[in-house]
Order: sequence, then C-alpha cells, then structure tokens
Amino acid sequence: MARPDISLVITDLDNTLYDWLAAFVPAFYEMASIAAPLLEVSSEELLGDLQAVHRRHGDSEHPFALLETNAVKNKFGGELPEAAASALDPAFHAFNRARKKNLALYPGVYRTLQEFSNSGVRVVAFTDARVINSLFRLQRLDIKHFISRLYAPAHIDRKFESDGDDFVRILPHQDRKPNPRGLLEICSDYGVDKSNAVYVGDSLVRDIYMAREAGLHSAWAKYGTLYDKSLWQKLVRVTHWTDEDVEREKLLKEEAAGVLPDCVLNEFGDLLRYFNFKGLNDPPLKSSATA
Repeated sequence: MARPDISLVITDLDNTLYDWLAAFVPAFYEMASIAAPLLEVSSEELLGDLQAVHRRHGDSEHPFALLETNAVKNKFGGELPEAAASALDPAFHAFNRARKKNLALYPGVYRTLQEFSNSGVRVVAFTDARVINSLFRLQRLDIKHFISRLYAPAHIDRKFESDGDDFVRILPHQDRKPNPRGLLEICSDYGVDKSNAVYVGDSLVRDIYMAREAGLHSAWAKYGTLYDKSLWQKLVRVTHWTDEDVEREKLLKEEAAGVLPDCVLNEFGDLLRYFNFKGLNDPPLKSSATA
C-alpha cells in the first residue's frame, strides 16, 4: 500500500517529544523535600497543601504553587511575599536543578524535526499544557525553531500575554482534547486537507481518539507510555484532578475503547517509515490573534 502524503505534522508535546514525567515529578518532589523542613511541616502535609493549590488553579504545574500553600501562610503570616520566596529559594533552586538534569528529548526527535524543517514540512504543536511551561521546554530543548506555531486551549481564568510574534494561538477552552475541532482549525489555518495531516501523541484516549474523530492520520507515540510507573503514582498524589475529573476520564476511556492508530511509533523517527512527507510550497497560514 502506498504511503499517505503528509504536508502537516501536528504533534503533542509532553511525553511525545520529551519525557515530561521524568522531568517534572522528581523535580517537584525534590522541591517539596527541601521546603517541608523550612516550613516546619511534614512532607505529607505539604504535598496535600500543594494538591489543594493545584486543584484551585486546575493545573498540576502551576508556577510557584509552593508560595500559595497554607504552610507558607502559617509560617510567614503577614510578611511580604518576597520574604517567603527568599526563604524558599533553596527549594526552588532544587526544582530547577532536577528539571534541568532530567529534561531531554526522546531519541530521534531532534533529527526528525530537522529533516521536516529542511524539506518544508510544517510542524505544529497542539497541547493542553499551560503555554508558559510548554514554551519553556521548547526553548530549553532548542526545538522551538522547528515548530511553526503552538496551539493550546485557553485555561479558565488564566490569560497568556503574547510577545507579539504570533507563535502562540489560543483556542477556546472547550477545544481541549479530545475535542477534534482544534485539529480541524489547525488544518484550515494551514490550508491543508486533513487527509494530508498526521497527529502524533502518546495518549490513545485523548490524542489518537481525537485524531480519528477529526479524520486525520494518527500516529501513537507508544514510547511515551513506557515511563517509570512510580512517577505516575507520585503525580497522582499532587494532581489537580478531582473525583469528577477521574470519573470523566473513565467515561472517556469507555467512549474511546477499541480505538486504533494508523501506526505505532517506537521512536519519533518511525514516522518516516509510515508516511511520505512533502513540504508546503506556499502555506496560506492565516493570521490569528493571540490571547
């Protein structure tokens, strides 16, 4: 069978281009282990505090969540916020050190993105993750220049301030995965028929199911699911997910049961085995306002 022609690659970020769990979870727990004695609370109490902050913001990666915990309020009372930040500086430095140590691209990602760039194939990122954190990782890993644009649904009560370069496109909140509308809008922006686009992601439920619903080709980044399972349990301990979120995820899994990708990737570069990539000569990329 002839390989489909692909002019537009739309890819997830976390656990598709890099191992987000391996970078974030150890860094987070290293921060908490240093902060707990500084705040004179147990590690378990602080983790519960941090989960409450995450749930309040609907985000397990809320920046400087530590400064919003009850432990900090009880320790520093009416002192200026700068006092708490200064006292907890060792914990924040520990987080940054561990994240820097563990954040790395999966094998073949850089080389494959470079090949797409050289051949004129557009690569677009589509993620539910917080934009500021996604941008940090793209820049830290030196792959932002390979990405044409970053699409992300808006988070409730949270705004992203654009630097004016039109790199970030904020979609409506309801376009979160696995709503296929975001993928269709991306194809429309680039003037590419969905039959000439592929979506790459590590989640069968959110990524592959979404791509299938949208009518795009789908590539399952199986390698992104081969993480240390103990890290997952640690993430669950501090996640923003509520009981309602867990139930919603359960229903979604039932709805997506049996979904199969067009291809299974053991590394990102396997894309080159399954598709014929053809560059866009004159992509009619629409100008879109950022939020």
